Amino acid sequence: MKIEELRQRINDIDQELVRLLELRFQVVKEIGAYKKEHNLPILDEKREKEVLAMRKQQVLNKEDWPHYEHLFKEIMKVSKKLEV
Repeated sequence: MKIEELRQRINDIDQELVRLLELRFQVVKEIGAYKKEHNLPILDEKREKEVLAMRKQQVLNKEDWPHYEHLFKEIMKVSKKLEV
């Protein structure tokens, strides 16, 4: 496979990632509104640990988990900012 084809595959994947992140962030904003309405805290450390544990189970190559963990922690960090 040529480098251009590989790069196009990456571009296609990135496009899908953006679409999925947009969906996720919309739901995050809805959660933020719910939490405000019900006087719930933004930070839920127990929930964050549960999410990371669930995602770790999904990763096939466990050696890659630190990279996924970093990404999910960043996504959660951005999500908390969007909930406010």
